[in-house]
Amino acid sequence: MRRKRGFKLSFQVLSLLAVLSAVPWLGYQFISEAKQFLDAGQLISQEQFGRSVANTFYNKKESLTLSLAEGAPLPKTYLATPMTVDGSKQDWQDQSYRKVSFPQRQFYDGFGFSVAMGERNNSLYGLIEVRDVDPDYATGSLNGFGARDHVRLEWLNQRDAIERVVLVPQQDGFVAIFRVGPDWRRDTMDRFQAAPIEALMSATLDGYVLEIKINKANINAKQQLRFSAYDGTTKSGISSMGSTKGFHTLNTSSSAANQLLGRLAKSVSYIALFDTNFQLRAQSQVKLRQYAEPVGTSVWQDVASVIEEAMMLLLHMTMGIEGNESETQAELLQAAQLGDLAQARWSSLGGGGFLATAAPVLAEDGNVIGIVLVKQSTDQILKLQLNSLQNIVLFSVGGILLIFSIVFFLFWRLAFRVRKLRIETANMVNDEGRLVASKIVGQVDREDSIGDLARSFSDVVSKLHEQQSFMSTMPRTLSHEIKNPLNAISTSLANMSDYPLDEEINSYLEIAKRGLHKIESILSKLSSAANLEQALTDDELEPLDVNHFLTVYCQHQHQMAGSNVVIEYVANKKAAMVEAVDYRLEQALDKLLDNARDFHRSGTSIKVRLWADKFDWVIDVENQGDQVDLDKADQLFQSMVTSRTQASAGGAGHFGLGLYVVQTIAQFHKGTVQVANLADGSGVCFSIRLPASLI
Repeated sequence: MRRKRGFKLSFQVLSLLAVLSAVPWLGYQFISEAKQFLDAGQLISQEQFGRSVANTFYNKKESLTLSLAEGAPLPKTYLATPMTVDGSKQDWQDQSYRKVSFPQRQFYDGFGFSVAMGERNNSLYGLIEVRDVDPDYATGSLNGFGARDHVRLEWLNQRDAIERVVLVPQQDGFVAIFRVGPDWRRDTMDRFQAAPIEALMSATLDGYVLEIKINKANINAKQQLRFSAYDGTTKSGISSMGSTKGFHTLNTSSSAANQLLGRLAKSVSYIALFDTNFQLRAQSQVKLRQYAEPVGTSVWQDVASVIEEAMMLLLHMTMGIEGNESETQAELLQAAQLGDLAQARWSSLGGGGFLATAAPVLAEDGNVIGIVLVKQSTDQILKLQLNSLQNIVLFSVGGILLIFSIVFFLFWRLAFRVRKLRIETANMVNDEGRLVASKIVGQVDREDSIGDLARSFSDVVSKLHEQQSFMSTMPRTLSHEIKNPLNAISTSLANMSDYPLDEEINSYLEIAKRGLHKIESILSKLSSAANLEQALTDDELEPLDVNHFLTVYCQHQHQMAGSNVVIEYVANKKAAMVEAVDYRLEQALDKLLDNARDFHRSGTSIKVRLWADKFDWVIDVENQGDQVDLDKADQLFQSMVTSRTQASAGGAGHFGLGLYVVQTIAQFHKGTVQVANLADGSGVCFSIRLPASLI
């Protein structure tokens, strides 16, 4: 029957880990659902807020339209970032689409200029870009400016008097500023009175750029001004007012609308009011992102900050934000101009996200008279999502670690108990494969599966120990039980030999005597092998010179063998000290010599050799004859194993106990016994290796 294969323990543990790893994923799905709910709620809330702000300006045309005074109005932008007057267009990148070009003709490539105006705090800023293929920066302008490129600027001051200045571009970004009179001559003005304006310039590929700054205290409330650019080469100029003498009125915002937006913007980041020409009429103050001053932090805080920034970036990426602010905002305003409410998201360079809503402002007749733009930072929702995600991750990781700790403790405890049971079971058997204990002590008192397993092992070990005890005492029992009938048979045969018998009966009597002698020899060998281990426990090791011992032993064996077998001893004359029992060592050598005599080739000698190998003394017994199968060499030293195919010539029985006795005695002396074929293939060598004595 084929055994059913189960899942491995490693697969079960991995399955458990896979299940536990799903906990953070479920938490993330919960966060995603909550995020969608919060995003939808924010969209709906901002939509309602945008409609409410638009309804606030319902039919208020005075806040959304600009009366055309003398000439066309110039758009003015509220500048959100600080401006630096350096003659560069860098600060005007976001406002360049609001500039007005003169002359106001499409696709005009000749001499001309453009103006962009902005306001921040108490100052007006302007960017004047002059198109001039051949600008003049070197001609003098001591009294007049007719032969020199320059820009003329006029405005009405707080007393509605006309202020006039001439801006003359110089080398290296410098601008010469002159206050002039009605005839545009500087000698008619007080030369020591400073001009109320700042200006710097920079050269461009098609002309030059002037950046100016005027304090609002030097201009009237309507902020009325006009510009002219003059080309010294052609001695002609272009005025922003054309042939009229009027002034531009900047597209000023409504103070009432600004106050109203300031109150409404407390709940959002930014509100702006545009007219139908996309000109800004009012706006709330931009709430800048607050950055904490850097202080000394620990490594752990730095790592936590990096992880938090990474998680915020991940949340930003999952918002599906596309496009940039300027493009998206223009699209929203265009959609609202058509009467539709539009919403969009985008990310800013500061790291935050924005949700914008553009709502149309309607008049009584249903026409669109303005647009309300509401911007709300998504950082608050992201921080809420981040805190929720951090809490879920914290609880998930903590829960997983707790579960892992419990599982690890259970597995460790289980493995420890199994290992302890394995060690105890392994120690119950000695190197000869015999049981040294009758039962298992550990784990048998536990009421669980391992306890059941330990009790089952203990029952098996107890039965095996009983069987081993029976087998060990069986030779002595057989010897004791058989000796009585053998003695009776031996006595009867002896008595029969005292009577005169014919020759045939005497031959039968001799056969019976030889059989009886063979049985007695078998019982003696079995009893000797069975009692050997018990007898060895009573022996004590003593210092022994193996060289002297083998010399005497081999001489005695040679004399007893007579002319049938030659026994040679090969060794040096120095002492070879070991810890041994001499008669036990003699018993082992007797077995090896008996084995060598039985298998040696007739006419060859048996050699006994003693030699040193590092810290051991090795006794070799060599005989010429058949070789052994080295693949089965280990089996030769087991009990009841023999390689003989028939009995010896003397009729003695062989039960494979000789080499088993040799191995038992060698192990008692902390040594080993080995067998190997001779290198020339002529015979076999048995070796007893004994540790040398250091005394």
